[in-house]
Amino acid sequence: MTAQGAITDEIGEIGVWLMGEFGGRLPGAVISRVLNASRRDLEGRIDAEELPEMFHTLCRFRLQRILAADEQTKITIRR
Repeated sequence: MTAQGAITDEIGEIGVWLMGEFGGRLPGAVISRVLNASRRDLEGRIDAEELPEMFHTLCRFRLQRILAADEQTKITIRR
C-alpha cells in the first residue's frame, strides 16, 4: 500500500467515526457534505502526513458548529 493509500484509508476511518459520533444528531447527508467539503478544503494545502489529523479536527469543529447553531434556532412555544 502506498503512503497516499494509507492516508485515504485513515480519512475513510475518520469519516466512519464521525458518522457514528454525529449520526444521531445530524442527518447523514449533512455529515457527508461536511466531510467532502473539509477534505476538498485541506487537500493540497497541507502536508499529506498531517491531513488525517487536520481533517478530523476541521470536520469535528464544523459539525459541532452546525449543532450549536441548530440549538440556538430552536423555538420553544409555551402554553
